[in-house]
Amino acid sequence: MGEQSIPPKENDFSQNNKDPHNGEAMNGDENEDENEEDMTPEEFANLDNQLNALHSALDEIEQKNDSIHSQLLQLLNANREVRQQLKLDQEANSPMDTDSNTPKQ
Repeated sequence: MGEQSIPPKENDFSQNNKDPHNGEAMNGDENEDENEEDMTPEEFANLDNQLNALHSALDEIEQKNDSIHSQLLQLLNANREVRQQLKLDQEANSPMDTDSNTPKQ
């Protein structure tokens, strides 16, 4: 009735992808090449050491997770066995209790 539709703002790649330092349009590949060229061998070695440490930490976390998962499965299986045994015990005692005319003590 008196409503007007407002078209959505279009995404303009050239405006959204500008270098904040000089306002020029950036190409993702060019930016990566510049970063690679700026790194010294010492920086690469430092990055490599950090990645190795991260990899080791992630491996340790994965091993702990696997251990916890294994322990959880053992606990669940033990719990299942106990419940089955309790159910069998209840079924074995139940007919005797219903047949007996003596009250339970």
